[in-house]
Amino acid sequence: MTNRAKIEFLYKEDGMRNDVFLNELLHDDFILDWDSSQGNVNMNKADIVDLAKELKQNYVDSFMEISHFIEDNNQIVVKYNHKVTTIENPKEFVLIAKVVVIWEFEADKIKKGYQISKPN
Repeated sequence: MTNRAKIEFLYKEDGMRNDVFLNELLHDDFILDWDSSQGNVNMNKADIVDLAKELKQNYVDSFMEISHFIEDNNQIVVKYNHKVTTIENPKEFVLIAKVVVIWEFEADKIKKGYQISKPN
């Protein structure tokens, strides 16, 4: 699978909530530098896998509405809106965040991520 195909699966096939897929996708030395509403957060592979499990438990469904997808060598930039459905209202998608992320690949795995998100 190409790097592009991996990122497309991550966002288009709900790979963001798939802990098995994330364990395969992320390098053992993975680090995410995330500027969020709670300030700057650094997350490692285990943190992301835990976040995936949390997203799966808290939301019925998850959808990434991608507006920009740019690939250059070992980097992929994605701009998207993250929408979810809740247990209380499983038929209506609600926007929870607007996100821009840069992924850097090494040896066919994501080694680094730089993400900026804004809650809706």
